[in-house]
Amino acid sequence: MASAPLPTKVKKSFLFFLLFMYTFVVSTLIINFLMVLTLLIWPFDRKLFRKINYILGYSSWSQFTCIAQWWSGCDIILYIDQKDRLFAGKEHILVLMNHTYEIDWLMLWILSERYGVLGGAKVYGKNMLRYIPLIGWAWYFTECIFLMRNWAKDKKIIADTIKELLDFPDQYWFTLLLFPEGTRFTPEKHEASLKFAREKGLPEFKHHLLPRTKGFSYTIQALQGKGAVGALYDIAMGFKGNTVKPTLMNAFRGNAITAHLRMKRYELEDLPKEEEELSQWLRDLFKEKDDLVDEYMKTGKFDLPEYRPPQRLHDLLNWIFWFLVTDIPLFYYLGSVLVAGTITQQLIVLGVVVFMVTISLWMISLTEIQKGSSYGRAAGANGVKKSE
Repeated sequence: MASAPLPTKVKKSFLFFLLFMYTFVVSTLIINFLMVLTLLIWPFDRKLFRKINYILGYSSWSQFTCIAQWWSGCDIILYIDQKDRLFAGKEHILVLMNHTYEIDWLMLWILSERYGVLGGAKVYGKNMLRYIPLIGWAWYFTECIFLMRNWAKDKKIIADTIKELLDFPDQYWFTLLLFPEGTRFTPEKHEASLKFAREKGLPEFKHHLLPRTKGFSYTIQALQGKGAVGALYDIAMGFKGNTVKPTLMNAFRGNAITAHLRMKRYELEDLPKEEEELSQWLRDLFKEKDDLVDEYMKTGKFDLPEYRPPQRLHDLLNWIFWFLVTDIPLFYYLGSVLVAGTITQQLIVLGVVVFMVTISLWMISLTEIQKGSSYGRAAGANGVKKSE
């Protein structure tokens, strides 16, 4: 069998993966430190605090989009109405998305990067995520919404956080991402969702779990009439036609992965106002989304016009900057240790390499479907366990 071309071998090498992770880890530690310093600004000028952290958050997260786009050649095909394209990247928005794949978040980050709004990416996530080193710490400073999965507590968390976000500066547009299913799709959770739907007389979906409606309804009610957030964007995502599975490790190993995203815009003020009507609206939306994904699985296309948002150079230039700042000192030190280092210094280098391998594999494992949360296996459509 002929050997693979050198560029392919380099892309698939674990050495490059370690180099990327070293750059990301060291740079994001620096970014986290700078974010801590911005706490001095918060009491006096919250808009300035948010603008700085918007840029700092982008500087960390865009390293992932850079490697995915410029190193591996990952791409997105956006299916969107022409009239909706006029608003994309020009307003604060709430985004609903299915949570089926290991890199659905990365593809949304790529879309956000191409529209210049990655620095404002926010997510509803589990409370424990804020304690994850690097990304979790950055999410805390960029004001993501961390939930306890206890509705009495979460209701107050959502209300307080959204009240703060309503004062977010224009031109620093934020994207608040909500996965209404509450957890990542797995066959086990799907079967539990189908069982619950049959018991309660709710719709049964082929490609989605039943959406949890309480948090969604409360969020919409908290945003309506305030003017800051203009629209809700619903996104359906698929990866039909790729030769490799859509995993983070495949993206890091130089495999080009293309995501198909169908995006539909809804004016927030056009949505129902009452909780029961909002719950029904969300279930109807998921029924429509499920039918669209089912057709996509057969044809490989969604029903709206195709558009490829152009790549920007920003994430590439940002990564080159951090590579120069973090890796030139590394190469200098490694060279000096190799040439004239003591046994102790060489053992320290070996220990750092082992540590980097461990933390890198651990961070990758957080994206794997089988490592996902058990939340939802015995929960109802509103995110409340049957026993409650």
